[in-house]
Amino acid sequence: MTESDINILLVDDEPNVLKALSRLFKDYHLSTACSSEEALSMAEQRTFDLVITDYKMPGINGVDFLILFKRIQPDAVRIVLSGLADLEGVQHAINEAEVFRFINKPWSNLEITTVVKNGLAHRRMLLENRALADQVRAQQKLLVEKDAMIKALEAEEPGITKVNWAEDGSIILDEQDF
Repeated sequence: MTESDINILLVDDEPNVLKALSRLFKDYHLSTACSSEEALSMAEQRTFDLVITDYKMPGINGVDFLILFKRIQPDAVRIVLSGLADLEGVQHAINEAEVFRFINKPWSNLEITTVVKNGLAHRRMLLENRALADQVRAQQKLLVEKDAMIKALEAEEPGITKVNWAEDGSIILDEQDF
């Protein structure tokens, strides 16, 4: 997946912040929203891999927005930008919205681009782990079904599932099998 395949949603009530972030992440597929309400509407229409939102916004604040956003798109990486970092707000963001990172304004371009790359790598790993776990569960189900069939065969014809192997890998047949 290339950067242009990755969908990022930027949410801030300050147009200059949206412009600065848009320039910084110009290689990604970007969508911008000036309010939490607009961003939630967008989240219902398309899937995002990552969302960056301001903490202090009129109407629904950034953390409350992310809690609602998480219900719509639980797999998206969630990042908060804030000029004010109060401990209660940070705890709420971590505990309720499961925010990946909390970045202070003004941000360092290196820091925020690194956080985005790390967040996307973390998301990719989580999705791969989920797919692998689903695959293991499916294989376990097949093994249980196979085991049940073998037990049923063995109950119907005792010894049918037992094979006598020779050292050279050939099968040894009993005379009574003929």
